[in-house]
Amino acid sequence: MEDYIIKFASIIKALKRKNRSVISSYKLSPNEIDILVALHMGKFNMAKDIAENFEISKSLVCRSVESLIKKGYIDTKKDEKDKRITHLILKDEAKPIVEALKENREKNNKILLKDIDEKELKIFNKVLDKMKDNIS
Repeated sequence: MEDYIIKFASIIKALKRKNRSVISSYKLSPNEIDILVALHMGKFNMAKDIAENFEISKSLVCRSVESLIKKGYIDTKKDEKDKRITHLILKDEAKPIVEALKENREKNNKILLKDIDEKELKIFNKVLDKMKDNIS
């Protein structure tokens, strides 16, 4: 099992390093990058969800969100139905960053998935889901 963990960590570290090199001129922290990616993916738009799904502490997410607001990359909006909920919104100023990250992600996906067919990928994804469920 240790081999899997080491391989996962190595892949994730390499991907993050490649992301940082693509947008190094923007001077963003790895957590700020994760937040922008999460918002761009459209799956998460609340700090709580990003913290839980990206395994980042809530306090660090809050600091990163504040920093991204100050830099003009994101904004917040209160939920229409429940004013206790705040949604994070990606601003147009962040578009060049997230587009660069998206292009980089697509390029890296081609590299990562080279010689892996759809059947293998489905099995791998199913195994990852089971592992995530087991650890939760």
